[in-house]
Amino acid sequence: MSQPLIAARNAPVRQLKTSAEPRPELQVVTPPATHRLRLPLPVACVLLLTLGLLGLLMTNIAIAGDAYKITDLQVTSGRLADQQQAVAEDLAQQSSPEHLATRAGQLGMVPAPDAVHLTAAGAVGKATPAPKASTPAATPPVASTDPQPHGQTPAAR
Repeated sequence: MSQPLIAARNAPVRQLKTSAEPRPELQVVTPPATHRLRLPLPVACVLLLTLGLLGLLMTNIAIAGDAYKITDLQVTSGRLADQQQAVAEDLAQQSSPEHLATRAGQLGMVPAPDAVHLTAAGAVGKATPAPKASTPAATPPVASTDPQPHGQTPAAR
């Protein structure tokens, strides 16, 4: 055997000192009551994840609503572009020289005679009176392409 083991065996055993005072008995000590207000980590993670998903859902709903509005506005824009093109074509057709001459004749207008130019020396050209126009029986109303104000008739303007 080794030397330390032999020395440990031969060491004197200490005796408990007995004193005149009795030892106090051992008691279980309870820790002071603490109120932990912090949420445990798993509950906090679930709450944070739920709030994030709810925010994402609200964002997606708002984006979808805006997409529907954009689609409706695009349809309205296309319809208005078609209407504008139809009005522009009608205006071009009504302002053509043939149509203007026809309307002028219906209103009783006659072609202008030869032009006379005035100079410092006198008039150049021969003035001739315009031919008398026959009175039109009934002139059809002019088709107006101007939008009328709401609730007004052409006679009220």
